Amino acid sequence: MQAGAFVTGSMEYLRAPFVHNIKPGQRVLILTDTAHDPRVWQVVQSTLCELGAEATVALFERRPADYYDPPSAVIEAMMKSDVNVLLASTGMLHCPANFDAMAAGIPAICMDGGMTLEMFQSGAVTEDMKQVAVRKHYVSKNVFGDDPKECRVTSAYGTEFTYSVDGRITRPPLPGDDFDPYRIINFAKDENRPGNNLLYYLFPTGEFNVAPVEGSANGKLVIDLTMHHLGRLYTPIELTVKDGRVVSIDGGPEARILKDYLEAYGDDNAYMCPAEASVGVNAKAVIRGIQREDKNIMGTLHFGLGTNVDVGGTVKSNIHMDGVILHPTLYVDGEKKIDGGRFLVPIEG
Repeated sequence: MQAGAFVTGSMEYLRAPFVHNIKPGQRVLILTDTAHDPRVWQVVQSTLCELGAEATVALFERRPADYYDPPSAVIEAMMKSDVNVLLASTGMLHCPANFDAMAAGIPAICMDGGMTLEMFQSGAVTEDMKQVAVRKHYVSKNVFGDDPKECRVTSAYGTEFTYSVDGRITRPPLPGDDFDPYRIINFAKDENRPGNNLLYYLFPTGEFNVAPVEGSANGKLVIDLTMHHLGRLYTPIELTVKDGRVVSIDGGPEARILKDYLEAYGDDNAYMCPAEASVGVNAKAVIRGIQREDKNIMGTLHFGLGTNVDVGGTVKSNIHMDGVILHPTLYVDGEKKIDGGRFLVPIEG
């Protein structure tokens, strides 16, 4: 963003999560960093003040990777807040500090991962969020079914990958007439996803989360669209996975960057794969070259490295990195359910 850039366009979508969740007098902490577009936190703070909240901005240097904690002074402030707004250029939803805050009953409104002001005005945020909830239910019911065991994924770039989902598929309920698509979610209660005191609203949303059985994956996984921290990929990244661990990373420049990144900021568990194998269900999401939106694109699959306790697994790591396949083909127990990014079963209800 150039210095002196103006705020333009409608703020309707950016305001929605705050209008639905924030009450007058609440203490709201906005976490952001020096790498983020300042127009966004300025609009957020103005909105919170308009709603009568006591809004404070915590501005700090960019963290080196997703899931890294903010500075210690900010961590202390998070525990004294009524709501934490995560608006950093790196993902902080599942950093240890926010897990502690959620465990204490302090919810988060998550808008982090480098979203631009323009991303709050078009694309994924404009989707009917109730319909996203409907699709999550039917992806569970019709794509995976009642007792799925194994998934196989292929793609035009050479993906040939299998993993177990035995006991790992949750089923979010269909939204009722009183469903509020913008309210903070208690995932154990509202989406049948127990564990880890998950208490947040993710904006935009648009993915059906799956945490495959640890150690079950084998084959070649080729990420072809976008990867955390790398952005839009110009050359695919080939991950060779054996018994749930990445054993080699091959490809062009982006593959080298990923190797170096994992060595610098990862740990032993950062090579666990797939930490996540989730399905995109947002029909308004578009290719941005920013993983935060791209992974929501309808019919995509994104696969994670590292931590997965947040999506129903058991692995904790310093980091979590998602990579997106744009046109995957997915087989569940031998039956093709997604063909080149196109659903072969109904997911609209």
